[in-house]
Amino acid sequence: MVLKYKKVAFEISRQITDGKYTDKLPSEAELVEKYNTSRNTIRNAMDALFEQGLIKRVQGSGYFINVPLHSDGYFMNIAGKNGLGSLGKRTIIKSKVNALKVIPAGKEIAAHLDCDPDDQVYYVSRLRFSNKDLVSLEHAYYLKQQVPYLNKEICEDSIFSFIVENYDIEVTNADEYVSVYSLGENEAQESKQPVGTPTLKIEEINCTKNEHPFNYSNSFYFQKGMTVYMHINNSLS
Repeated sequence: MVLKYKKVAFEISRQITDGKYTDKLPSEAELVEKYNTSRNTIRNAMDALFEQGLIKRVQGSGYFINVPLHSDGYFMNIAGKNGLGSLGKRTIIKSKVNALKVIPAGKEIAAHLDCDPDDQVYYVSRLRFSNKDLVSLEHAYYLKQQVPYLNKEICEDSIFSFIVENYDIEVTNADEYVSVYSLGENEAQESKQPVGTPTLKIEEINCTKNEHPFNYSNSFYFQKGMTVYMHINNSLS
């Protein structure tokens, strides 16, 4: 069951994406009345939006929509797990599926997914496009114990949206590693790009709310003008 503050945070983030809120959010009192909930629930929802970098807090003035420093080109908010798009805005992405099959995890993937090498995983390879621009090549593995069914149609759209809606999986934790990577022969062949093409590689492990990994992936981004953003809240300082 999704906690109330998460439902409120999701609804407000959707309204930010839809352009209903472009500058300042309603006051806490107004949000309490609108969502028929407690002030603590609203504050927890605001904390969640703040941690994702969607809003900023100005003491004595309220909550404001965060405006990105860079607004040109492709923009990825890693903290929000929202894919490509400006803060509060989403870029429409479509996918061409190169491969979709069920395979044994094997030692390497099993180590990432904390499972047995013989456990089955979905392997998905797909090219991702914005309009006609090639954005990325993605190699992803989904633990079949957690994600029992995928098909080509699902993989052509948002796999994560399907998983959240159909399997009651909350993507609450992730480890992400960002590096500069030159395409090898296999990636070059799949993406139809020259061998050695520089890309921004994002390697990630996504976990459910019980901290168990269900997805491991490598994505290779081709856009030269892409900005990667993450809000950092140093609570230990």
